[in-house]
Amino acid sequence: MRYLIAIVCAALLAATAACGGSAYPSSPTSASATTAGTFDYYDDYPPPDPYDPYPPAPAPAPPPAPGALVVAPTYGATAGGTPVTITGNDFAAGTTVMFGAAAATAVTVVDATTITAMTPASANGWVDVLVTTPGGGMFSLPGGFTFADETAVDATATITIMPTGNSPRAVVVAAGSRVRLVNNDARPHDLESDPHPTHVDCPEANGAGLLVPGASAMTSAFMTPRTCGIHDHNDPGNPAWMSRIVIR
Repeated sequence: MRYLIAIVCAALLAATAACGGSAYPSSPTSASATTAGTFDYYDDYPPPDPYDPYPPAPAPAPPPAPGALVVAPTYGATAGGTPVTITGNDFAAGTTVMFGAAAATAVTVVDATTITAMTPASANGWVDVLVTTPGGGMFSLPGGFTFADETAVDATATITIMPTGNSPRAVVVAAGSRVRLVNNDARPHDLESDPHPTHVDCPEANGAGLLVPGASAMTSAFMTPRTCGIHDHNDPGNPAWMSRIVIR
């Protein structure tokens, strides 16, 4: 009987070896290197090894994503020097502020969410506001600031349609004022409020109607302080015929 048991055990061991197995399942595998770059002489676990004391270093954090800005006030004189407050996030010492292609002056980082600055000089019109932090974060407000000089109390703001486009591109008027539209181009123009085609942001601007060459007309009175954009209803995508009316 003992002889028979010995024969059976020997046969089982031989069969296990022939199938590529191990006679001793608890035996460790041969030496291997893990993806972490460490060397385990005995390693029963494929990479990554949960028992490896040296895991890979974490990937670096991506740079901050672009964020939103709030600029107040939203308009100022073309000569510059308008004090503004910029609200956002992740501001730090060394942050820069650009109004279009010109740098703001007297930039002060009050805290991580607030910056004060002075606007640079600029041509009439509107520009993007861009804030860049030392860590590479970029925060932008497209068309966020309008440069325009206020209309004198005893004068009427006028936007003239020239062959090259509207002049000026932006006007500032007091609440209750109207704006004169003059067509000095060789073709008709129909300046209406944004957005196209509903024209609802600034309905007071829609009263001038179609202007043939040489004609002029007045808008209705702008009663509510805000900023309105206007465009040519018949050529809505052309920036040459776009202007802004700031009602203060």
